[in-house]
Amino acid sequence: MKKNIIFIVFFAIAITSCKTTQKVITFEEILYPNGQKPILKNVDESTLRLFNYYFMEAIRLKTMGEYQKSAMYYQEAIRNNPSCATCYYELSNLYYYTGDLRNAEETAFRAVQLDPENEWFILYLSRIFLQNNKAPLALKTARYLVDLKPENFDYLYNLSQMEVHTKQYSDAIATLNKIEKIIGKNEYLSLQKHAIYLEANDYKNAKNEINKLIKKYPTNYEYRVYLGDYYAQRNNLKAAYEEYKKVLDLDPSNGPVNFSLASYYLTLNDSANFKKAVIKGFESPHIDLENKIQRLLPFLMNLNDPQNPIKNKDFEDIFEKMKITHKDEVNVYVLYGNYLNHNNQRAKAVSEFETAILIDEKLEEVWNDFLFLALSEYENDKFLEKCEIAVKLFDQNPIIHFLTAIAYSQIKDYEKAIEHLNFVLIHNKNNDRLKEQAHAMLGDFYYKVGEREKSFYNYEEALKIDANSIIVLNNYAYYLSLEGMNLDKAERMISKVIEFEPFNPTYLDTYAWVLFKRGRYFEAVFIMEQALNYSKEISGVLYEHYGDILYKNGDVQKAVENWKKAAETNDEDLSDKLAEKIEKESYVE
Repeated sequence: MKKNIIFIVFFAIAITSCKTTQKVITFEEILYPNGQKPILKNVDESTLRLFNYYFMEAIRLKTMGEYQKSAMYYQEAIRNNPSCATCYYELSNLYYYTGDLRNAEETAFRAVQLDPENEWFILYLSRIFLQNNKAPLALKTARYLVDLKPENFDYLYNLSQMEVHTKQYSDAIATLNKIEKIIGKNEYLSLQKHAIYLEANDYKNAKNEINKLIKKYPTNYEYRVYLGDYYAQRNNLKAAYEEYKKVLDLDPSNGPVNFSLASYYLTLNDSANFKKAVIKGFESPHIDLENKIQRLLPFLMNLNDPQNPIKNKDFEDIFEKMKITHKDEVNVYVLYGNYLNHNNQRAKAVSEFETAILIDEKLEEVWNDFLFLALSEYENDKFLEKCEIAVKLFDQNPIIHFLTAIAYSQIKDYEKAIEHLNFVLIHNKNNDRLKEQAHAMLGDFYYKVGEREKSFYNYEEALKIDANSIIVLNNYAYYLSLEGMNLDKAERMISKVIEFEPFNPTYLDTYAWVLFKRGRYFEAVFIMEQALNYSKEISGVLYEHYGDILYKNGDVQKAVENWKKAAETNDEDLSDKLAEKIEKESYVE
């Protein structure tokens, strides 16, 4: 490897030196600076067997996504057969996948040295040179490839792109003309030449290229739209408008001209005509959806900008019109759903996403987004029904299993919820946030089904990922206090929570309850009264706990009053001892 690195440095010096000597270095001289091609050596039978083993293992590991191991096996294959150009090429690809562009270039270069007529190797090397900001080398490589295959228009096109990149505009035009001779007059090539002329500030030829298209295809009015756009770019708005008007006179149903007119009106600050033209463009059946979305995205990305000429009502009109024109295209509904969600119209957003999955139920990412929205919008049974459909369609998707667990927990089927959460932990790969939430929920659900040890284990695992998770710290502290276990730890955890959320009645209740369990009844009263003061909803659990704390502080009458208030709420989380406490007018463990 070191020798190749030295060669590349030498080549760079040689290229630099050519500026002073004016000598043009050929690609062959770059490949073989000493004028000698590598000698390809045959290997003996036993070495060949070893080579074949390493080579086949490298291929197998690559197909499995084990890129690092695959690279090691390719290196062993090369050690046994240094003449294997394919080994260097494949190794270069592996370096490229892992972002190691320096080694990708070195090994690609070696592959071409060993097999200088392999067009795939050469094309790949030119692109690696370009990625490594070595445009002159990329250009030489591309020209060498065209010399090998002068009739291949893909290679000619690649060369033209390299020439544009190095600002050799006349060469790029000449290369595109060569392609045109092979395949004939072509709209795409003409537009490429038009763009190159514009970049080179050759406005006369830029205009001529469009006029050639108009002359050759007089009934294709889009070329007149292009000419109008050219005039608009040159700030000749009068000529631009005349071309747009010609198009509308010749083809009143032309869709693209409306977007060009919209830009024209926007330049003139004519918002009324701008909106009319934009909406006509979006409702046109003669413009494909992808084109419309590309035109809409810049306005959507500046949704909250007061200078945005398209307002919320306009966006809704546009989407509704596109839904009519493209009623079976999923992307309309997904984009509209995202827009509505951004505008806090969640119920309507859910409806749009649901339509999208009715059109194509195999869209996994759309299902993810749909279920996240439906979680807060659908009734529990309906949400569970949708989750069950999704989990059958995408049975390896940990996010869908996570949402399904939530759905089961909402109907109190904690065993099913636990089953899906454990699936999440097994199949979730790199999403630590999802893993932490799964452990946190397992902590809650295992406690509810009476498996205390598993509950506390999962809380500990959640805190390893996020030591400041307020919900986990609160729930863990509360359940420890209910069990009368590790009360020092419970107090430390809930104290940390109160630092973050000093006015949350739920967390204050937990803090008061931990203090109660530690026998610090006077402090517990003060904290519980704060919890009741900040609580915006009637909570039976708070009243029951307050009664318990008051009783331990000697205020029996007030304790009984609060126990009775608690009983009136029918809160499902009240203790099964509450009725006995009221009857005996005494605290019952």
